[in-house]
Amino acid sequence: MPSSPTLSLTNVVWGFALFVTTLTYANVVTRKLRERSTQLQKEVERGKAQRDELLAELEAERQRTAKIEEEKRAEAEFWWRMDSLARTELSKKEQALKKQDEELVAQREQIRDLQNSLRRARSLRQDPSEPTSGGRLVGLGDTVVERPLPDVRTTIATFDEVILHMVRTLNLEISEVATQVTNSFHVGEAPEPDRFALAFERACEAMGPVMAELLETIQHQDDPILIDIALKADVVGFAAEIVSAWDFQHQSKSVFTGVYKQMLRLEPHIVAGQWRSYAQKYSKQRLYNGRDLATGFAHQLAERIADLLTVAGAVITTEAIYTTYATHLETIVRTSLELQRIIGEDVISCDYEVLMVHFDEVFDAEQMDDIYGGEVAMTGPPGMVPRVLSTADLGLRRVEKLAGSTEGDMVVTMLLKPKVVLDTIVYELGLVDDEEPSPSAQTVM
Repeated sequence: MPSSPTLSLTNVVWGFALFVTTLTYANVVTRKLRERSTQLQKEVERGKAQRDELLAELEAERQRTAKIEEEKRAEAEFWWRMDSLARTELSKKEQALKKQDEELVAQREQIRDLQNSLRRARSLRQDPSEPTSGGRLVGLGDTVVERPLPDVRTTIATFDEVILHMVRTLNLEISEVATQVTNSFHVGEAPEPDRFALAFERACEAMGPVMAELLETIQHQDDPILIDIALKADVVGFAAEIVSAWDFQHQSKSVFTGVYKQMLRLEPHIVAGQWRSYAQKYSKQRLYNGRDLATGFAHQLAERIADLLTVAGAVITTEAIYTTYATHLETIVRTSLELQRIIGEDVISCDYEVLMVHFDEVFDAEQMDDIYGGEVAMTGPPGMVPRVLSTADLGLRRVEKLAGSTEGDMVVTMLLKPKVVLDTIVYELGLVDDEEPSPSAQTVM
């Protein structure tokens, strides 16, 4: 049966609608696919960016790790070199100490030999059995004493040799104990305020306020060289006080010295020397009656060292210092006492003086030596005049009255120049900047 026109139109409409629907759906699907593709593209790009970022972070981490490894390797090499240098330095110090010990032994043997010669020379002067022909009359007030006249220059030469060796030995002993104490130094907990205040006050009296302040303000743990310098200055000063004393009583020294200077001006040196010899001998005999003074002086020296270390930051007692270094301290004291006796009692034809240089004196190469051989003197601001910070080694000179002089004119012979530490050491150690004044300059200002 033939289809009607209405049915055909309906089919066409439905077909068209289906086409449009299909086309619309296709467009929607296409759009969604495009959106999805765009989203995927963005995710891919984001993934690539994250990958690149992670790669960059990984590379940075690799570089950081490599840098850390290089730093650790460099640090390990540094500490290996430091360990090697420390071992080398320790070996050098041990060799130096061994050499110093050998020198001390040799010096002591020489001193024993020279003291034997000295005793023979002394007996030549004092032995009453010696013939008096060729002697001379020596006036002491109303008393006339006839003594044999040995060869004065030979006797002086013997004294020169003996006393010079003893001073050098004393310097070596002081250097050795200063080195040992310095090597054992370590910073402790803060001491009691009263203990520190007392130690600081006594250190100022012993070494002067500048050295005491340097010891207090500077950190010494890594480089204790200033402690070594201060120890030498302190012990050298203590030894010089003993050697230069008349009878170890401060109140009587000015009286004895004044009388002796007056006698030297008006009398022959040998007359004044005999009076000095008797005055020292019998004054000590009256005061101490032969008592051994070495132990007491050694304890005093231990106290001074303990004060110095306390100011520098250590926690230490006098007894600990004495117990550890008693042998060295008593050797220093006994050598000083023997020097005092020989210079004061045995020598009568001249005077021997141990030399120290006071803080802030201008360095004079004719009268003293820089212990560092002039290297430290070159440091510091341009145009700075080096001054003395402290004395490291005692010096020695002989003083004789000029023959025939009635005015007390003296001839001075330098036998050993004292060694000093210059104030420019503070620049060498980096304790102050070149623009800042040295400790002595601050004191002067």
